[in-house]
Amino acid sequence: MHDFRGATVEDLDLPPAFSITPETPLEHALELSFERSYSYLPVISSRSRSLLGYLSAEQVQKTFNSPNPPRPNVSDRGANLSTATVRSFMRKFPKKQAFQKITPDTPLEDLEEFFDSGHDFAVITDTDRRFVLAVAVPEDLQNFVKRRPSISLADV
Repeated sequence: MHDFRGATVEDLDLPPAFSITPETPLEHALELSFERSYSYLPVISSRSRSLLGYLSAEQVQKTFNSPNPPRPNVSDRGANLSTATVRSFMRKFPKKQAFQKITPDTPLEDLEEFFDSGHDFAVITDTDRRFVLAVAVPEDLQNFVKRRPSISLADV
């Protein structure tokens, strides 16, 4: 575990997240993901704006690049990259599972613990969990540690 010296998620200077809806064309969602180098895109309800799940750009790419692509949860059997929507490939968050709230004020030690418990990414929300502000991945923490100067005992 690292000593983040009181730093919070806000100190990571994460780029603002953009969210997509289940109706977003899959090809468009992937273009947005690759343009911004985002691995995970939060999927929100077009009506209530509530967080429904996420799209893993890497998983979608694997699906379409595989010699025998597995059937995603598609309702339209002839789905391909240009006709499919995000709904067919998104991963839904379990409705009964409690979410760990991660906000800009969350200490980085808590975020590190969250990643160490097996999560690949974290959705950063406002305190009331109404808005998706950013998405953090373990590499964001690693980059923060590399950028931050270390403290030696002589400095104390």
